[in-house]
Order: sequence, then structure tokens, then C-alpha cells
Amino acid sequence: MKKETRPKFRPDIVRHWFDEKGGGRSLVLEDPVANKFFRISPYEFELLSVLDGTRSLKEAVERVRLHGRHFTSEHATKLVEQFARAGLLLGTQYGSSKYQSDLKKRLGSMVKQRSLVRLDFLFIPMLNPDRFLERTLWLWQLAVNRFTAVLFALMIPGALYLLISGASRIANQFSFFFNLQNLLVLWTAIAVMKLVHEFSHAYTAKNLGLRVPEMGIAFLLFFPCLYCNTTAAWQLADRKQRMSIAAAGILSEVVVAVASIYIWYFTKPGLLNSVAFFLMAVSLISSFLFNGNPLMKFDGYFVLTDWLRMPNLQQRAFGQVRYLFFNKVLGMASVQVGKVAVKERAILIVYGISAFIYRISLYSGIVVGVYYRFDKTVGAILGLLAFCLFVVRPVALGATNLVKKRSELRFRPWGLLVFSIIMGALALLVTRPWSENSVYPCYVESALVRQIVIPNEAPVSQVLVRQGDWVAEGKVIFRLDPAILKYTLSDKEMEAALLKRQITMIQDTGEQLSSLPMKYIELSQITDAIKQIRQDLGQLEWKAPFDGSIVHLVKDLQAGARPGKGTIVGKLASREHSEVLGLIPDVDVLSIQRGDGVEVWFPVDGGRSLTLTVKEVSPFNRKDLEQSPFSSRLGGEIATEVKDQKRRDAPLETYYLCKMGLPAGHGVLLGMTGRLVVHHAPRSLLDRVVEAAHRTFRRETLF
Repeated sequence: MKKETRPKFRPDIVRHWFDEKGGGRSLVLEDPVANKFFRISPYEFELLSVLDGTRSLKEAVERVRLHGRHFTSEHATKLVEQFARAGLLLGTQYGSSKYQSDLKKRLGSMVKQRSLVRLDFLFIPMLNPDRFLERTLWLWQLAVNRFTAVLFALMIPGALYLLISGASRIANQFSFFFNLQNLLVLWTAIAVMKLVHEFSHAYTAKNLGLRVPEMGIAFLLFFPCLYCNTTAAWQLADRKQRMSIAAAGILSEVVVAVASIYIWYFTKPGLLNSVAFFLMAVSLISSFLFNGNPLMKFDGYFVLTDWLRMPNLQQRAFGQVRYLFFNKVLGMASVQVGKVAVKERAILIVYGISAFIYRISLYSGIVVGVYYRFDKTVGAILGLLAFCLFVVRPVALGATNLVKKRSELRFRPWGLLVFSIIMGALALLVTRPWSENSVYPCYVESALVRQIVIPNEAPVSQVLVRQGDWVAEGKVIFRLDPAILKYTLSDKEMEAALLKRQITMIQDTGEQLSSLPMKYIELSQITDAIKQIRQDLGQLEWKAPFDGSIVHLVKDLQAGARPGKGTIVGKLASREHSEVLGLIPDVDVLSIQRGDGVEVWFPVDGGRSLTLTVKEVSPFNRKDLEQSPFSSRLGGEIATEVKDQKRRDAPLETYYLCKMGLPAGHGVLLGMTGRLVVHHAPRSLLDRVVEAAHRTFRRETLF
């Protein structure tokens, strides 16, 4: 830095002093413009505080020397350079009006980019809740105390046991988790969970004497919910208090999850059971994937930064990774980072790489989930946006930066060697063929199925079975009331007798002989009707033609109902003729052929695996989908889309139906869903990704 430069410490920088373990003190500087935090030692602050814009660096060093602080010229220059780059000083090349203007533009651009990149979260402030929190704080203090904490701790082991013992139930219900029918319940659960979460943050901060100036709407996974700003926690000197504010939301989610587990496990299927399941699932997913995960910049991240005493952990970690590549590999001396201890640098590098990989994986999962489970158009748009932001843009900026600074390139042999080894290992990982077992949905159906049909127009008098019942051959399923048929028969017999008398009179008198043919026709029709009614009176009940299970029975089939002749009211299926139906996508249909042995798994007695033989592989059409539990709109696992004005489901991709016979004594119930395992030839990860991308592109562009 030039001698005539007279830097000035920014007067708007907020200072927060903290007592460290062992009796020392540290200082965190808050930049209110960039919303950044910097931890420095009191020793470094001595130099920073005397930079008032009237002294040169040399004069500042002499000034602190009078207070017993000694800095070498080189050390002081590096510190001031770091302070200037961080934006803490005015009057330097980084504090000039032009640089500050460019910095403001870059910060604004970064905010917009973060809004686009944050597919999972966006915050819009709306109100100041501080007065409301002040007035209602006593309610929170009444509910949160040592007694409730001990009670909650005692409930955790039981909740874990119920969670493990109910794993099969969870797997079955979770297959119906993400579908259009459950969106309202899912989003309601998210809203309730975020309400509890954010108020836990707010009341904890308020209980520690802080102001909570902002509360607004956050869009979490595209759904609006409550969010409050508790960044004032940096004013607290005790880092344990700061950690308690950050952890309050996570703990509240765990409390809700534990309570929901008990309610879900001990209640029967219904609205309460469904709501408890959704609250349990949302709480656990939110805690482990988002709020409690330190790799995302949510609650777990701030707990970790306080525990490590490393503010701006994510920014510094990404800076360290960038420094490793540009400085240690490419030899660009202009790319620098502040000096840190070896242990701290290792933490930053590991965190930076882990956070980057996790973020890419999470956003990819969100895009794929939206595409296959909600709306393929929205999923395709989000996928294209994520690709541009995470791949195209970084590569373009990096290439542009390298071109501009190509004169600085000084490749470092050891760094280049290590980088080449890492890239070679990654290339080997993605190009090496790996064996793979694909898992597809399947369910049990009977090859011998008989529809239960109403035999005549008589009303139902008695229903003797329920859906799911097993019935023996000859068992009466329902009976019809003969009263109406008997009345109609009596009426028809009277009409027939009257017609016979009329015909006899015409024949005896010889009058109106021309009407005689019509009378014979009417008599014939009435006679046929009488025969049909008498036949219907002999069909007043429907008996099972074979042993089987009632796999379907309409709810309207009850006493007094009159469905009408020929109406299908149920389905009877034979257990002895059971077969397994599995769905295989077009891309994998060549992996399985008639006569092949395959493995299927069903959730029976803790899980049962069976080796079966493929009997048939045939195309799977829309009609098959409408009559099966596979549709994602109905909670199944096959992505579907609406094809016509009747809003009927159609598979998003081409599928084939694979049929396999079940041996006697298999113990698997009709209608039970399971998993079909298909063994593939070894393929590389790159081949699979390219193939999936190509298949999706062809489907979306109709080529």
C-alpha cells in the first residue's frame, strides 16, 4: 500500500465484544451494508481503530507503539490490505467511490442471484413483531421450563422405538407422501411447522433481551410460511446464548416430531393419523435436510459457526477452495486469503467442498422431485435454471476471469499434480462401469378375477361381506329384496289373464277380429316379461363362484340401494391364482425377458424375498394405469401426466407390464405392493446420466 494512503475505519461498522473461554476477549465486526461479520483479535483492532483518515500507515504503526503494541511494517501492510479487501476501510483503492459503487452493484447482483439460486428458500419481510412478542413472552416462559425439558427427554427413547417398530408402516404411507391429493395437508403441515419453528427463535431471542425487528413470509419449497429475523443475536457476548437462539427452531421441530410419532402410532387411519404422519415427516425432513444441517445456511450452520468461533464460515470456506485452485494450482498470486491456522484451514476446505456437493445434490433432488412428482413443465424449467446457475454461469465466469488474467498464470507443479490426481479419480469414478440393481414397484393381483354384478332391478336387502374379506365358494355376497319383483309379477299375471279373456271374447263373438293379432303380440310380450321376472326371482343373491377375497366393493352397496341390473359393484379375486405385476420402464425392458428369474420383496413378517419366473412382458397402457395403484396422482410411484379433457392419467414414460406367478403358500395378500429387483449389465455413472438426460430431452422436445 502506498505511503501517502490515509485509510479510515468505517464509522458505521458495529462492534460486538465477546468473552472467550480461558478469560480472553475477541471482537466481531458487523458490516450493516453487506450483512457480513468479521472476527478479529483486540490486538488487530488496536491498529484498525487508529486509522481515522488523517494518518498514514506508518504513522498509525507509531501511534499503536505508544500503547505497547508492536507491528512490523510488513505485518501492518498485510492487515490493512485484508481490512481494505473486506470493505472495512475508506480511502484505499477498495474504498474509493468507484470501487464502492461497483461493490454495491455486485452485492445487488449477488442478492438477485441468491434469490434465483435459493430454490428452497426466499424471504420477504412484512412486519415488526417485537411488541407482540414482548406482551406474550410470559406464555412461552410458562410452556418452556426444566420440567417440560425433562418430560420431553424421557419421551425421546419411546419415540425412537415406535419409529423403528413402525418402519414398514412409514414406508407404506410415505409412498403416498408426495402427490397432488396430499398437497393441501402437506403444505398445511409445513406452515404449522414453520410457525412453531420461527416463534421458537423469536421467543428465545426475546427472552434473552433482544429485539426481533422483522417477521415476514418465506417461500420454503415454493410454499409461503412464516419467517422471523433474529440476526441481532450477534449482539450477545455469550456464544452459548447465541447457539440457543439458533438451536431453538431445531429443538421445536424435534418436539413436534416426537409428539407426532406418538399420535401417529396409536391412532387409527383417518384425518388425525394423516396429520400426525405429515407433521412427523415434515419435522424430521426439515431438521435433517435443512434447518439442522450445517451445510445449508440455516440454524445448524449458525450453531456450528458459534461452536467453532468462525463467523462467515461458508464465505470463507468457498474462498479457501477458490484460493487452492487459482493460487496453488494456477499460480495466480492476486488471489489471496487471510492467514489462518492449519487446523482452521482444513476445516474451511472440508466444509467448502462438502457444502458445495450437498447443495448440488439437494437442488438436483428438488428439481427431479418436482419434475416426476408434481409438474414436469415446472421441473424442466427449474432444471434448466439450475443448470445455467450452477454449471454454465460458473464455467463462463471462470473462463472469462482466466482470459483476463492469463498473464498471471504460473502453473505450480505440485498443485497441478494433486489437482490432476483428484480429477483423474473423479473421471475414473464416473466412467468406470458399475453393476446395478434397479428397483421397481410391483403388486399382487389374481389371474382369476370375477366382477360382482347386480343380476336384476331389485333393491339390495342385505350385504353379508366387506371389502377385504375372504369368502369360500358358495358364500352369499349380497341378497336382493323380492317384494318389488313379486308385485310386478302379480301385475303382469293379471294383465295376461285379462288379455286372454279379451282374446276369448273376440273369438266367441267374432267382433273386432282385426285387433286379434295385436292382442296376441301383447300377450306374448307380457308372457316373456313374466318368464323374466320369475327368472329374476330365482336370482336374488350373488354367491362366490370360487374361494377368494373381496378386493373391491363399492360404498353404495348397502341395504335399500338400487344400483340397477348389470351394475358392477365389486370384484372377487382368487388367492390361489395370484400373480405379481411389476412395471419396467422402456429403457430397461431389454434387461428382463420371459423365463428369467427375478427377485421380488414384500413387507410380510419384517420383509420377505421371493425368486419368481417371468411369465409375460407386455405393453402397459392408460387403462392398466387407471386400474392399478401405480399412478403418482393416486400415491403411486409412476410419474403421470394428464393427456385429455377427461383429465385421465397417462404414464410419463413408456412402461411394460411384467407378470410373474406366485407359488402356493406364499403368504402375500392380494393388493399388497412390493419391490421388483432387476439386475443390469455394468454401466458407468456418466452413461446413465447422459442416457437419462437424452431421454428427458427427447420427451420434452417431442423428437
